Amino acid sequence: MNNILTSDTLYNRLGGQDGIDKLVDRIVDLHLQNDVAGPRYQALSEEATARACAKVKEFLAAGSGGPVEYTGRSMLETHTGMNVSSAEFVAVVDDIMQAMNEMDYPRPVCDEVLGIAYSLKEEIVHK
Repeated sequence: MNNILTSDTLYNRLGGQDGIDKLVDRIVDLHLQNDVAGPRYQALSEEATARACAKVKEFLAAGSGGPVEYTGRSMLETHTGMNVSSAEFVAVVDDIMQAMNEMDYPRPVCDEVLGIAYSLKEEIVHK
């Protein structure tokens, strides 16, 4: 990941759209294997999983300063009624950090993504 520390936007530091696509694909793989959050993801159809994955890629690209417009619902709208627990939230964030570590993202980039994830917690956890 060349220039990952010197690029100006988080989007660039994540490797642009290609890096985000690979990161989200790995995160979804980890979610499916996760003992805590996995059952929620395993219950989705392949089509629903692909649709959710595409929206997460779009959300992350747009929110990290990329040349993408997010066209999905807000985090609050998406997660209301899902009864996501704090334990599920932490499990999902752990998967995000594991994927980023596996992909050798520098610590400052991981910390920035972690901060963003936790800034959304109140919009996601409803149990």
